[in-house]
Amino acid sequence: MTPWRAWGVALALLLVSGSVGPARADVVILIHGYISGDEAWAKSGVTRELMKKGWESGGSVTAIGSGGGLKFRGVAPKTDRVFYLADLPSEAPLRIQADALKEILLAIRKQRGVERTHLVGHSAGGVVARVLMVREPDLSIHTLITIASPHLGTDKAEVAGLIASTPLSMMAPMMGMDTLNRSKSLYDDLARERPGNFLHWLNQQPHPKARYLSIVRREGFVFGDNTVPAWSQDMRKIDALKDQAVTAITIGTNHALDEEDGGAVVEWLGR
Repeated sequence: MTPWRAWGVALALLLVSGSVGPARADVVILIHGYISGDEAWAKSGVTRELMKKGWESGGSVTAIGSGGGLKFRGVAPKTDRVFYLADLPSEAPLRIQADALKEILLAIRKQRGVERTHLVGHSAGGVVARVLMVREPDLSIHTLITIASPHLGTDKAEVAGLIASTPLSMMAPMMGMDTLNRSKSLYDDLARERPGNFLHWLNQQPHPKARYLSIVRREGFVFGDNTVPAWSQDMRKIDALKDQAVTAITIGTNHALDEEDGGAVVEWLGR
């Protein structure tokens, strides 16, 4: 066999085996919750867990808002597994945050090309990600992982919204609680699901085909999540997702992000 023929045979075998050609590339976008920021993922140890398993950081992308564009911090690595930190206007209504997340996603795809995309959202960030998927099904999100997210709402939002509607809201800035007035529309969005409100609309909408995972906090008054009830965090309870394969696991104690969340995210992304 001539050298050229041997090379051709070897190339054909590699093509058949799938060893030649572009490797599958995966992008994870981490979405923080209310009154939080992109730094929460590193402080909790979630990003450390990702990097231990070979994921590299593409940095943070801030949605400046009001047509201000985006601000990239960090350089996108030329690897097949990269995660980005989405920095959103977390006091804004869910639709506004979803629009900002779309800008971030499209900018990342412009930079890297269209790759398999996984969204991971903590608290309200998980609902923001779901709003985006429902409104923009053509974005073809592969995986949604939500951590302690109020998919069916929380009474804490209702209480905050009620206070923001009273004269007490005028005293909020003097007490260092400026966010109370800025977040009134967001509180309305996150009120417990009932006919006529935003979550009721969202939970009745067709959801795109994807992998859905809810990371749910343990029950308990002292060591449980006192911000969002466990039943609200479980996407299996969403009417529009009842015919889709939805998985839920219970880990963690309080509402905050935890290193254990990072382990669960990494394990799920590896499936």
